[in-house]
Formats: sequence, C-alpha cells, structure tokens
Amino acid sequence: MTISYQGDNYFKIQNGNDVILIDPTNARSLKGATAVVLTTLPPVLPVSLEGGLVVEHQGEYETKGIHIEGWSVGQDNRTEKTIYRIRWDDVVIGILGYLAKEPDPKILLALNGCDVVIIPAGGSPNILQSSAAKLVRQIEPSIVIPSLFKDPKPFIKEFGGDETKEEKLTIKKKDLVPHAMKVVLLSS
Repeated sequence: MTISYQGDNYFKIQNGNDVILIDPTNARSLKGATAVVLTTLPPVLPVSLEGGLVVEHQGEYETKGIHIEGWSVGQDNRTEKTIYRIRWDDVVIGILGYLAKEPDPKILLALNGCDVVIIPAGGSPNILQSSAAKLVRQIEPSIVIPSLFKDPKPFIKEFGGDETKEEKLTIKKKDLVPHAMKVVLLSS
C-alpha cells in the first residue's frame, strides 16, 4: 500500500490497481482505477465515479475489500466535517480531515488501533497543534502523517522533533511498529 500527498488535505492511497482519493481537488484525478473518493468536507467539485464509491458523510461503507466508517465531528459555518476510519488489507488508517476539536470519546475509542493517522497539524482554523499531538498520543498509531500545515515544526516538536521525509510512503502491515507514533512528512 502506498500513500502519497497531493497538497491541502488531498491524499492518494493505492493498493494494487485500486485507489482511494481523500478530498481530491481536481476532476482529472477521478479518472482511472479509483475505487473510493472520501470527502471530509462537502466536496468542492461535483464527484461521480463510474464503478466506484463516493463517500461524502458519516456512515458505514464497503467496496472491493475496503471497509470505511465515518463520523460527523460537528459543523463550522454550516459545513459538516467528517472523519473516517479505513480498513484495507489489515491496515487501519484514520483520516481526521479538517478536525477542529477533539472528537467525542466514543469516536476516539473507535480510532484506537489505527496503524496510520492523517491529522491536521497546522493549528487554527483546525485543531491546535498541541491538541492534535495529544489526540495522536491517545490513538497511538504506528505512523502519523501531518496535513494542512504551513509550518509543521511545532507539531513535530510535540513528538521530540524527529520526522522522516518521504515523497510517498509504502507500508506493509508486517513492517508497522505498534504505538511507534513515527511522524512522516510527505511532499506534494
């Protein structure tokens, strides 16, 4: 499984020929073998997939061996925000999107056991960097991928100042170290 960063909160997760797009920002990316498009905010562009699944809000979904659970985490300016937990090939990924505050304890409990967490790490208008770090320490993933930041240093400092920089991240379940909370910065 490979995770690459496309900018903002736009990520591409690929496993074989299937692809999950998170908050895509252009229609070009919707062509090809896209299995799922997830949006953590109402989509900016109209999303339709031939033979794929579009997930725009909370609920439970399944397609092509990809299991998705989504929870609403409130509204800002009448815009509903959704976070997701994806299970694909025994790897569990938490997508925290544009999270502005710590989620309800029931949702937090559902996020425990995530192998990878993608979390906003830029502070306001999203969750504060110290609160984001506290949340990650509660979830204890193997890998933490920051998103939506101008300067990730304050967030990274919360984890001892160490990070790995990658163009794309290739992961296999057997190689993940439980509770390691390794920060990986992906370049767009």
